[in-house]
Amino acid sequence: MEINLRNLRKAMDATTHSGKHFSEEQKNNIRAAINSGGHYNFNKPRRFHVLAMTSVVIAVLVLFVSSHFDLMGPISRGANQGEHMVNMPEDIPGFVQESDIGIIDWNRIAEPFGRNLVGNENKSGVIGMDMPSLEPQKWMWHLWGTDAEELTVVGFHRETQTVHPLLLNGTGWTTELGGENNGADQHIPSSVKIPERGEWAILLYADGELFDILVYEFWE
Repeated sequence: MEINLRNLRKAMDATTHSGKHFSEEQKNNIRAAINSGGHYNFNKPRRFHVLAMTSVVIAVLVLFVSSHFDLMGPISRGANQGEHMVNMPEDIPGFVQESDIGIIDWNRIAEPFGRNLVGNENKSGVIGMDMPSLEPQKWMWHLWGTDAEELTVVGFHRETQTVHPLLLNGTGWTTELGGENNGADQHIPSSVKIPERGEWAILLYADGELFDILVYEFWE
């Protein structure tokens, strides 16, 4: 056996080891393997080094993923904000907030009740809304549960995300209330004009406080 190993070492020294194909460290590893009967460990990576390298790779991946989501977060948030962003008219009363539009429940469509009223029963309703039209109309507003003296009417068009004044009585956004009528605590007649067809939310403010929201549809 020893003779065979010596012969093998001579053959390797005369061929591969004599060229420049192996470094001195590689040559020493091969010689050690021959001397140990082929069971030499060729500088296997230590467990500590493997764990360290694994930790570094994981840390890099975590940083990459977290930075990716940090970048995507503002983009997605910006998209959502853009969807709900509303340009308020310059002359709109200061107490009307964009956040008020954000609470509109489009599924709560105004319904008929009482004497030709259409709205939210026991809260607010309109006589004249039973035949919706895009032409100027005469409406009579009714409010329950308030003794407010002024009514502010703000129209919001769902499709275009735009805010409009609806009153045509020459007082802009706000009109005075006229006391009890048809069982309501406050009422007032006014002329209105819906600018375009579609879904509308009409925000009612009583003395500067959001009082109710009427959701109507205008297709004619």
